[in-house]
Order: sequence, then C-alpha cells, then structure tokens
Amino acid sequence: MSSPPQASPTQLAANAGLQDLASRIYVELVGRAFLRADNTAVIKPDPGELAKLSLQLAETFRKAEKAASAAAGPQNIGYKVELADMAKWDK
Repeated sequence: MSSPPQASPTQLAANAGLQDLASRIYVELVGRAFLRADNTAVIKPDPGELAKLSLQLAETFRKAEKAASAAAGPQNIGYKVELADMAKWDK
C-alpha cells in the first residue's frame, strides 16, 4: 500500500490560509443565520451545508484574488524570451 503524497510547505501554507478564510466565512454565515426564538438558539440553515458553502466561497475567493493579482502584475506583452537570449547575457 502506498502512502499519500506529501504536501510541500507552500501547499500547506496555502491550505492553512484557505481554511482560515473558510472558517471566517463560516463564522460570519452562522452569525447571520442565527435566530433567537423563545429563548432558544436556532441556526436556520444546516450548519454542515454552511460549512460546505464556506469552503466553496473561500476557494472561489482565492481563485479570483489570484487572477486579479496576476492581471495587476507586470505584463510582457509581445516579448518572448528564448533560452538563446539568456545565454547571450552571460557573455
């Protein structure tokens, strides 16, 4: 039986950041869905469904954030660097 592949430190950090964002979203959603009726606390939507939604929203947010960062970064439009070009830099 083979063991699962090990995650890199970068993947672990990204996953931890995603989990942190998802937990913040979850807390916000639960806080908004919390109802108090007759001195009892009721969460109208299923908490498990809110957790799934929180993870989906966090993943979607990170993808959009990554795309926006890439779009805002420097662009090399119309310029292609070849390996031969870099070899000339050493001369």
